[in-house]
Amino acid sequence: MTKQQYDGYKAVFTKKDKNKTILIPWFTDFLSPLIPAVAKVAGYNFVNCPKTSKQSAEMGLKYGHNEVCYPATLVLGDLIAEIKRGHYNIEDLAVAITQTGGQCRATNYLSFIKTGLKNAGYGQIPVISVAIGGIHQNEQPGFKLPIFRILHLVINAFLFGDSLNQIFAAAVARQRNKGQAELIFDKYMQQASELIEKREHKKLLTLLADAVDDFERIDIVEGKHFEKIGLIGEIFVKYNNYGQANITRWLREQGYEVVVPPMIHFFTQSFINSKVNAKNGLNRMNRIQKVLLPFFQRIFDKKMAKYQAILEKSKFHTPHKSVFEIAEYAKEIIDLSNQFGEGWLIAGDIANFSREGINRVVCVQPFGCIANHIVAKGIERRIKEFYPDMNLLFLDIDGGMAEVNLQNRLKFLIN
Repeated sequence: MTKQQYDGYKAVFTKKDKNKTILIPWFTDFLSPLIPAVAKVAGYNFVNCPKTSKQSAEMGLKYGHNEVCYPATLVLGDLIAEIKRGHYNIEDLAVAITQTGGQCRATNYLSFIKTGLKNAGYGQIPVISVAIGGIHQNEQPGFKLPIFRILHLVINAFLFGDSLNQIFAAAVARQRNKGQAELIFDKYMQQASELIEKREHKKLLTLLADAVDDFERIDIVEGKHFEKIGLIGEIFVKYNNYGQANITRWLREQGYEVVVPPMIHFFTQSFINSKVNAKNGLNRMNRIQKVLLPFFQRIFDKKMAKYQAILEKSKFHTPHKSVFEIAEYAKEIIDLSNQFGEGWLIAGDIANFSREGINRVVCVQPFGCIANHIVAKGIERRIKEFYPDMNLLFLDIDGGMAEVNLQNRLKFLIN
């Protein structure tokens, strides 16, 4: 047997590839539809894969393996299933995945996707890491994010999607005519995408106000109390309907309102983490970082205040604490140095739910997600010391589980 040196994944995204179609896996209903519009402003042609499905899971297992977390399997499956549909010229195609780095196994998504594409016979397709700061070794000289050009677009897209989803989550649980809230949601996601593509992100505030008015007019079930259940956990299975085995839909069918923390907290926690890490001697902030961090924080605060003012006009509005208040709650339970997975956000969100009178919380994570098992299930006893009335259900999600088993466990929580 002749030994051969492994020379890595040869496909590289160069400057001449800038006009290629770039496939991205489906993430969540309230953000994924807006991503291609932001990317177009940045100069790239991003195209969403169809919503994650059973076919995604099957394709991911076929061309990957089952030794990675469930979201990685679904992401790979999304991409390969869409490529196999034959809608694109392979030579004019690239794929992209967002990366945050850290201890989470999502750091290895890049190599996993590359291996899966090669296994499927698509090793000529470049794989792009959409990240800030060059976290990963992934040569892609043709892909550069114009951060300052799209910064306001990205912030407004996140805040609009988060805000619309919050109103929708409350309205869909109460709607008398099935499908009415979904139609309104889809309508405003489409209009938001059009505004972002035209760089008219300032009009998203007016659009959100219109959405609030539309949701106010839907027919709702009167005279019935809808108990709230909190949903937290790993970011993908928390927000991706198929990835969470449609838990949110099932709970709504049982007559509950499912409350999910805003996604923007996952990113704005960096304002706190950077200070904690500097204090602990893990990172040093240079002069530029010391200036830019408060600058970006002020931008976020001003933007969030404007969206919050509109949401407060809705009868479906459930106020969310700021990420700084969540951090204060969290540090009673866990040190803020715990930043792997969802980090201290899980403890903080549970504490916030308890303060809001929500004492039933489901925490979902991929099977074997070490990071989230430590900062979630691992602190259950500690949480109970502070919040003895809190009922917690930790659910592991993977491709081999049966939805009926998850639903049976959920029945114990709601009954």
